[in-house]
Amino acid sequence: MKIGFLFGSGISLKAGYPSTSSVTETVITGKNIFRHTDGNYYFGKSPMAHTGFPEEYLSRVLIFLNRVKVESDLYYFPFPDRATNYEDLYYICNQIYDSETFNYDNPIVQTFIDKIMPDIKSLFDQRSSEIKSTWNLLELSSEAMNYIVDIVWHALNKDVKDMTYLSFLSECYKQETFENIYIFTLNHDTLLEQFFSSNSIPIQDGFNEPVNNVRYWNYNLFNSSKDKLSLIKLHGSVNWFRFNAEDNPKTVQIGIPLEWDFWHTKNPKGDLQYPIDGRPMFLAGTFNKMLQYNYGIWNTLHRQFYEVLNNSLDSLIICGYSFGDKGINTRLIEWMVGNPQNRILVIHPDLYNLKVSARGAISRNWETWKKENRLLTIQNYIENIDWKTIANTIL
Repeated sequence: MKIGFLFGSGISLKAGYPSTSSVTETVITGKNIFRHTDGNYYFGKSPMAHTGFPEEYLSRVLIFLNRVKVESDLYYFPFPDRATNYEDLYYICNQIYDSETFNYDNPIVQTFIDKIMPDIKSLFDQRSSEIKSTWNLLELSSEAMNYIVDIVWHALNKDVKDMTYLSFLSECYKQETFENIYIFTLNHDTLLEQFFSSNSIPIQDGFNEPVNNVRYWNYNLFNSSKDKLSLIKLHGSVNWFRFNAEDNPKTVQIGIPLEWDFWHTKNPKGDLQYPIDGRPMFLAGTFNKMLQYNYGIWNTLHRQFYEVLNNSLDSLIICGYSFGDKGINTRLIEWMVGNPQNRILVIHPDLYNLKVSARGAISRNWETWKKENRLLTIQNYIENIDWKTIANTIL
């Protein structure tokens, strides 16, 4: 037998990771945030604060994001339960960036730009004592995206002490009836890796054994590994970084540094290497994520998701996911439609609100799947659930 799990951010809340609304509040206020000389944003007080020079970046980014948020708030105003979050802001900034670079043609974005331009045009001017002489919209939207990613990254990059509520996973692993267990997660944090490590459970996550304290991506491992448990992080992770390949500077390899100083790792030859982007690899935003699903490592991960669903699984346990990702939802619907034996178990403390807030394609199929006994539910928080309850419901 084989079984699969699909997790969203809700599964990490009990471990102390911040909620979407909490991260959004930090992004909007910029409280206790500074921009370092390495180009990244960090929590804390700037080491350059004593110099008296004006802050050039963060102040502009905050004004820009708050102006963008006004338009997003107006759009979502008719829906009281739908507030603008940092993912929405990133998506808007990404559309502006793509429009300015002509990466994706979208003529209607120019109308949005024209609307907000009178309120942000002063951000392009140099102020007294500033070093950077000029700004433009391309730079501002890019800086705003980097700022959001850095806030998310640092908010999620932490060790967890209490993970006992995930014990249903270790109990599942102990079941001899399962030949393979597949865990798909949309989370960027390392909660699951920490849990499995603390319980001495080996996992296959697509990365080789470490060389000079860096584990490098190898997509062949998913097919060649004999590990019982596979962890597929469909949106990347706070500890994935891009490096130049040792034998070809134009080729990129993705690695997980095992040292805290990701800026100064060594490649397999022992030479010093630096992360290309200076920040980790994970997907932020909303509908822009689906465009990335077709490229690079994301294409490989989502192809793995598709192949495992359609070739290996007839049962999928979903928890912490709000059914808001159209790309993921499409895969789930195709899988459910493709085989009448396939079933989903959804664990959530408020099933009614989950159903009505899910994107339309899921919401429309919800009751039909329930009547067919193919959508099973447990209305509770994940920390109150054990493996026996899960097994008795879906197996």
